[in-house]
Amino acid sequence: MRFITRGVRGASAVLALATGVALAATGWAGTNAPNGGAPAGVSAEASGEPDPFIRDVHTWVTTSEADRSYKISVALPANYSETGKPYRVLYVTDANAEFGMAVETARLNAPGTLVVGIGYDNPGQGFAASGVPRTLDLTPTRIAAADSGGAPEFLSFLRDELVPYVEDEYHVTSDDRALMGHSFGGLFATYALLHNEGLFERFVIACPSIWWDDRAILDMEQAYSESHDDLDARVFLSVGSLEETTSGFPMTSDMTAFARTLSDRDYGGLELGAHVFEDETHLSVIGAAFSRGLRFIYAAPGETVPGTTLPEEAETTAPVVATHPADVRVEAGEDATFTAAATGSPAPSMRWQTRLPDAGDWVDVPDATATSLTISAAPESATGTRYRAVFTNSAGEATTDAATLTVVPGEEPGAGGPSEEDLTDANRGTVSVPDSVAQGGTAVVTVGTAQAEESVDVYLFSAPVLLGTRVVTADGTATVTIPADAALGAHRIAVYASDGALIGWAGTTVTAAPGGAAAAGPDRLSDTGGEAAVGVLAAALLLLTAGGGLIFATRRRDAAGHV
Repeated sequence: MRFITRGVRGASAVLALATGVALAATGWAGTNAPNGGAPAGVSAEASGEPDPFIRDVHTWVTTSEADRSYKISVALPANYSETGKPYRVLYVTDANAEFGMAVETARLNAPGTLVVGIGYDNPGQGFAASGVPRTLDLTPTRIAAADSGGAPEFLSFLRDELVPYVEDEYHVTSDDRALMGHSFGGLFATYALLHNEGLFERFVIACPSIWWDDRAILDMEQAYSESHDDLDARVFLSVGSLEETTSGFPMTSDMTAFARTLSDRDYGGLELGAHVFEDETHLSVIGAAFSRGLRFIYAAPGETVPGTTLPEEAETTAPVVATHPADVRVEAGEDATFTAAATGSPAPSMRWQTRLPDAGDWVDVPDATATSLTISAAPESATGTRYRAVFTNSAGEATTDAATLTVVPGEEPGAGGPSEEDLTDANRGTVSVPDSVAQGGTAVVTVGTAQAEESVDVYLFSAPVLLGTRVVTADGTATVTIPADAALGAHRIAVYASDGALIGWAGTTVTAAPGGAAAAGPDRLSDTGGEAAVGVLAAALLLLTAGGGLIFATRRRDAAGHV
């Protein structure tokens, strides 16, 4: 193991637990290295007496026998001494993002622990500074979409290189090692548990990415159970309750199912704790998972740590579609919104899919995981594009019916289309509108439940001006906005079906906007176009058009992401 000298300086500031500052990414180190100096190959510079609480953090870069580069950080416990009882050691993955939090959590909940962080000598902090190498090191199998599957070599690095070095340079015991990891780090900790061979005695496994490569880690556990009766370790598994619905991955159900599997195996020597943290996401849960995990794995014999029992098994039901998306018809340049919903336990995640006209396969719409999908400024070339939603949980999958987007050319005010001649006494009153509406105000047009989920065009007369194309809600209404420059006085609001047939009309009076001046000018209105229909996507969807064609690109889940 080759060590590269790093600049080292004293650290005297106390880090707050809540901030989770990534000490490994700052390159902090101090003066009180074991045996009166820094680890081999690492220079140290005195910078005054270190704070007795924070002590010092030794940091260096090393290249493994497999030619992989790592930034190693070692945080000494308070009042570290080369004499007396050797210290236990906690090894932590993802040090670029989580070393600071792990250090302070250990000092508050497991004092007397030397913490070793394994990260990468990349610019910046957090997961973004280590995305590619961590995906390689922390995943047990290789997939085509990412540089991955390096967990066996990473475990060998720990076993044959890093652990022996730490135990040679520091006053620590070889009988009490722990491994703590979150996300991909939790996946690696699970892999290490099943390939342990006595390397670690304790494991904190937070939010493990069990989903990786079609849950290949579960196949490894199955194979282990067929050849082993014992799994000698103290293990704490945890996850956030909101991970399933916020990440798009079955994190919560996978972890709880895995915990029950381990419990049902009745492995000899296994002391198992688990917890689902309510109202926590994949990232917000880290502090709680580390704190509870360290308290559990380092609990005294016979000590009970609250909140570490296996969660009750909830009844699971496969997703059932509650709302199918409806066909949408808009003018070119207007927004088109599709909405879908489903029930299920656990709450299903969802993704939208699309298929171009006359195209074969359905493809995922990038970043489209909310109940409403909005196509911004739909071009005419999008006509015929179909959309559907797919809902998934641990119990199964459900797919909605497909809905079709129709985009028609826009019209200039009064140019063709509906005419005042359409509005006769015979079709008056089949829709209803407010008796009056202010300039710039909204009007709820009651069309009738027979038109629910249908697309309609709403016009304002005398000169016909399209107020917008709307999908009639389940209660039979559609909401439009009166232009701010609409002339005051009597007008008529007419509703047309998507095929151009008049559904009905009703009279209303446009009044001055509150606190504003009445619009002057001729008795005609400017065309304001359509308003947004329903919700807005959490992340904007970009539609690319080229040569009149609509191009959609699929995006596989980011295998090198944070999950």
